[in-house]
Amino acid sequence: MGGGAVTTAQEKHTAWLAAEIQAAIDDPRPSIPHEEVMARMDAQLARLGKGRPTEHAARKAP
Repeated sequence: MGGGAVTTAQEKHTAWLAAEIQAAIDDPRPSIPHEEVMARMDAQLARLGKGRPTEHAARKAP
């Protein structure tokens, strides 16, 4: 009863995820330290908590 479709979807997702991971590994840009990522996320969450747009949304605004 549709078991094949689920497996196919799972296989497609697994292949997509593997490709995304490999692309990240192959990316020549320098890594961003965990502390920097967390600081950016904390700032984003603080903006959202105050009802202000995130850094990303603010850059896209005309």
